[in-house]
Amino acid sequence: MEYVVRHETRYEYPRSVAESFTVVHLQPRTNARQYCTHYRLDVSPATAIFSYVDRFGNDVQHFSIIPDHHELRIVAESRVVTVAGEGGDPATLELGQFRGDSPCVIVDESVRRATETIAAPDGDLAAYFFAAGRYIYDTFTYRPGLTTVHTTVAETLVSRAGVCQDFAHVLVALGRARGIPTRYASGYIHVGDTPVLGADASHAWAEAYLPPYGWIGFDPTNNRVVDDTFVLLAVGRDYADVSPTRGLYRGPKGTLSVSVAVAGGGDQ
Repeated sequence: MEYVVRHETRYEYPRSVAESFTVVHLQPRTNARQYCTHYRLDVSPATAIFSYVDRFGNDVQHFSIIPDHHELRIVAESRVVTVAGEGGDPATLELGQFRGDSPCVIVDESVRRATETIAAPDGDLAAYFFAAGRYIYDTFTYRPGLTTVHTTVAETLVSRAGVCQDFAHVLVALGRARGIPTRYASGYIHVGDTPVLGADASHAWAEAYLPPYGWIGFDPTNNRVVDDTFVLLAVGRDYADVSPTRGLYRGPKGTLSVSVAVAGGGDQ
């Protein structure tokens, strides 16, 4: 499948701000399952943009704006070809960092209790991971506005509600509770005219390392194994590692708006 993605982020401030520094994870990855054939990042006010590859293999951009400004506009445009097929990425990093606690994913007693309600054959880690994803889909409610980026896994397990970021964090925690290396993935989903949750913004899911297949993704928000209808932006231990935009600035609190358009879906 070939997709064209336009992701616009706009920060507006009631008074001028200065000395802003921003980091973005908006460039689709190139790996065994997809190829990013074009990527362009535009920033207003105009400034120099720098790039690096982070510890997880993600392509990251960062920039600073020193003069006063009332608005920051970030537009990422990309073209991606995804490939259908069995199996996922091979392991390229130390898997231990995806087994334990991370800033947004704490495997506590509430998580361990939740694993006891998930039915899967003993020792079949793949079956358990997919069953955990279906458990979230079946028992949690998609409810925008209820949670924030700071909502914990334990809080989501109590409320049984949230958005794709929350559900991905819960699935990451459930995987790690069983000793499965599990990571957080951000990106987009596009399935044509079929309604799916999270298709109008950045999306998130979880990926488990399952030998001999490698990294396999499951989307608990939509009860779907990740396939060529997904575009992967970045992977990390949790949201804190791969937030689409983050930064610091000097000035008053502003308002954030984000719009995402994913077009295409035709065979390449």
